[in-house]
Amino acid sequence: MKKINFQHGFLAVVAAVLLISTLVSCEPYSKKHACKNFSITVTHEFPNTNWAFEEEVLDFNFDIEDTATYFDVALSLLYDTAAVTLKDIPLTLTLTAPDGMQSIAASHFLLDKEANPDLKIKITTGNNAEANVVVFPHRKFKVPGTYKLTVYRRAEKADNYGFLSLATKVTVSK
Repeated sequence: MKKINFQHGFLAVVAAVLLISTLVSCEPYSKKHACKNFSITVTHEFPNTNWAFEEEVLDFNFDIEDTATYFDVALSLLYDTAAVTLKDIPLTLTLTAPDGMQSIAASHFLLDKEANPDLKIKITTGNNAEANVVVFPHRKFKVPGTYKLTVYRRAEKADNYGFLSLATKVTVSK
């Protein structure tokens, strides 16, 4: 009776499947899959570094074609630490799908390092810092098309100086 060794054949099949799935999932312009490095950033710059009352509600549009991958939708706030006096910036967020379905969430930028030791702030240049918050984690988009993220700032003051920009970042969830 001859003993059959499946180990080499099995490893070759596994290696081929992994190679093909990697090539398909990281194809630069694939509409079916997103590469691990896939990222969309939409930025709004504040004139005169003032997050003014007129910009209390901001809309960010981004296109998603991949309905099989999970994504993180985050906000990134670039600001001058010497000029910003707010410690907490409450936000209400609405994510609207191409078919009109909406998801609503509440979040905030808590800019006080003592009150929020988990705050991820990166000093960029001089007094400028970047604070990030994931507002819709591990989100699967069910419909391909253009999504709209509406950010409503509920700060007490009408004018808020020292803010350079607010960006929406959509990345593949880990």
